Amino acid sequence: MTPVERYLAAVTAARDAVRAGSLTKAVIAREIAVTADRPIARHGVLHRLKASFGSSYRYAFEGLIGASPELLVEVDGLEVRAHPLAGTAPRTGDVDRDAEIAAALVASTKNQIEHRVVIDVVHDTLLPWCSFLDWEPDPSIVTVANVQHLGTRIEGMLSSPPPNVLELVRALSPTPAVGGHPRAAALDLIASVEGVDRGRYAGAVGWVDASGDGTWAVTLRCAELSADRTRARLTAGGGIVADSDPLAELAETQAKFQAMLSALIRP
Repeated sequence: MTPVERYLAAVTAARDAVRAGSLTKAVIAREIAVTADRPIARHGVLHRLKASFGSSYRYAFEGLIGASPELLVEVDGLEVRAHPLAGTAPRTGDVDRDAEIAAALVASTKNQIEHRVVIDVVHDTLLPWCSFLDWEPDPSIVTVANVQHLGTRIEGMLSSPPPNVLELVRALSPTPAVGGHPRAAALDLIASVEGVDRGRYAGAVGWVDASGDGTWAVTLRCAELSADRTRARLTAGGGIVADSDPLAELAETQAKFQAMLSALIRP
């Protein structure tokens, strides 16, 4: 489990690096642990995730279980799609209040900068494989049960013959939504200050068929279960830019943890 003080110090270090001009963005994560007195029922967790996060990409694979809201890349014949997310705010359950929070999210310079970095990198990475590639002119609000994100759909047509979806997964991972920008510098900073073994968190999870078509999501809102399923390790992070506030980032990770916590601890 990541000590709060270490997480806050890592966020501060990332923010200072952005302010100094060595980075545009870095994603800092922290982890928490859940311990159970009996094995965690994977099917029960998946059913609860389906009830609360039905629009997300749900998955269970070798002890990894979760519900990701973010489409990394999808290939269907010559069609290619991505739906990057960056910029997060909580949901309260009150429709009017959530609308106010969503409006503030769209208007937030900090979140718009964080989001724009991701969109530009995903678009520029996919473009060499495409004969046509377009994106929404403005980000929209993507809501899940506990939080809301800025999201931008990117869609296009691949050149023929199209690449295998796995080639695009490798090129895109990790996007600035889970790593940072520039990628190499951000990953170096993360390795030096974060203090977290991310495991399969922030990777990619999905499927591919014999023709190279497939759908892959970013491995978010997940838990890694121990072999006896009595322990679960959860990881959540947020994008750090020049205007990031460490305590606000801590609150954002807590909101993101609620997705899996509610699925793990409910009877």
